[in-house]
Amino acid sequence: MSADNTTCDLLIIGASMAGSCLARQLKLKHPDMNIVQIERKTEFAPWVGESTLESFWDYAVRHLDLGHYLDTHHLYKHGLRFFFDSPKRDLPIERMSEAGRSWFHGTPSHQLDRKRFDTDMCEMNRALGVDVRLGCKVKGIELDVDHGHLVDTSQGRFRCTYLVDAAGFASPLGRKLNLIESLDHRHPVSAYWARFKHTANLDLLGDMEWRSRVCHTSRFLSTVHFMYRGYWIWVIPLNKDTVSIGVTMKTDMTNLDIKDGHAFIQFLHTHQCMRQLITPHTEIQGFHRMKRLARRAKQTYSTQRWFLTGMAAAFMDPLLSPGSAFLSDTNRMIGDLIATDRAGRSTEYADKVIAYNNYSRFWFESFLLHVRGNYHGIYDLHRVHFQALLMHCFGIILPTSMSEQWGYDPGMTGITADQAWQETSRILDHSAIKGIHNIQEQLHRYLRERDCEHGRNSDQFWDIELGKEVMKHTRTSGRHLNKNEIASVENQMLRISYRQALTRMAEIEGISCNENTMETAVNLLMSNDGKSDLASGLELLRNEPADQGFSLAEAVAA
Repeated sequence: MSADNTTCDLLIIGASMAGSCLARQLKLKHPDMNIVQIERKTEFAPWVGESTLESFWDYAVRHLDLGHYLDTHHLYKHGLRFFFDSPKRDLPIERMSEAGRSWFHGTPSHQLDRKRFDTDMCEMNRALGVDVRLGCKVKGIELDVDHGHLVDTSQGRFRCTYLVDAAGFASPLGRKLNLIESLDHRHPVSAYWARFKHTANLDLLGDMEWRSRVCHTSRFLSTVHFMYRGYWIWVIPLNKDTVSIGVTMKTDMTNLDIKDGHAFIQFLHTHQCMRQLITPHTEIQGFHRMKRLARRAKQTYSTQRWFLTGMAAAFMDPLLSPGSAFLSDTNRMIGDLIATDRAGRSTEYADKVIAYNNYSRFWFESFLLHVRGNYHGIYDLHRVHFQALLMHCFGIILPTSMSEQWGYDPGMTGITADQAWQETSRILDHSAIKGIHNIQEQLHRYLRERDCEHGRNSDQFWDIELGKEVMKHTRTSGRHLNKNEIASVENQMLRISYRQALTRMAEIEGISCNENTMETAVNLLMSNDGKSDLASGLELLRNEPADQGFSLAEAVAA
């Protein structure tokens, strides 16, 4: 039997985005490594994971040498763009309230044509010396850290020192070890999607005034979200002729039972905005559906020299495009663990396994908080939540990824996984993003009680711009990020969310006050980790004499 074995240093199950990126990363870092990739598919098809975040760009440029490839073969991404509709779904796109950039970002990201990307990566990896085998199905796995793990496949047996499961939801290693934990009870989401050719060009809709409010930058290049109660629709450009359109629904709020591509188009056409984009000349290709998306592996990294990455390790929701960011950090942590182990630093390796498992869980739980607060379809709530989310992403999450600060400290030797998670849970419970959820929920109750939830879902434009102070840690690649700086960013996140919520409530009640009073109200609310009652701040604003003040809208604009 041993004569039939192919021996390698690293075997990666899966040759799509996460697996191919890891293979390339490790081959560039360790040219001497014998790396094999196996993939059950014989060729690649379009798939989700098209919209990437800035952390993937940083990873692709610094670790994969793919900067020029991305710039010349895939579309530049013009940020995240959100549109809000009336409850009757009858607003034309030009009348829908919009949140998005009117400027091109200094830190790039890209829209990936996944079929092209996955196919190209296999060819580029082969050129580096990676043994990529398509049409190779896993039949069984025997873990053996001492003599090498044994993987039985349709193309023979492979014995490897390191084993990585990058096989997506199929996850043969995750299933063998009973690692896969469904989170449908916490975040029940399902999705339908397809590719569409020859849709209307978003940049050619509307009049010159509508186009000029984004300074004639391309809305088409954004990852566009049309937001509704219980679901949202994405539109992602793949090339000049093709877009990806999908809907993600929260199944405890709405139930869309879409059987096929024809039914999908019928559903989309119940929205005026989608009737503008999907014309009689539009062609649909490759309809897909996937239920119960939210899942996580209980463990991602092991002292037994096996690892999970990509959708095999975790997936929560396509909203905000977190998948590319998660695989970027996961792959970098796997690379660091393998390098540490190959260097013979066994104690450090064991401590890093604990730290990195803890960080990945923290990352997932933190991002889940971002995602769960976005299924309301209300412009006013988005204003309160999303600016703080961007501050969190560009002030903490992205710089942490860039600087590769994943919670390992040489002084943590001997800490257990339970002890690490207890401390991390405490940090999550007192995090700014958790406080912002409380602020958003309070504002939602206030709007609902006054029957004005959708009062500003039309004719509003929010130009999402982050200043130099917020972007400073991204611009310095996280070199100066520390606990004090993180606390400062979280403080700013809470302050802006309180201010936005109080501003909207005061506008509804016709309250005017001076800037000092607003600052006093925000300071009052800031004293309780985001758990303060907005009513107390509003009461303070009410008590300010009107003739001493001025419009809060004017104050915020100033």
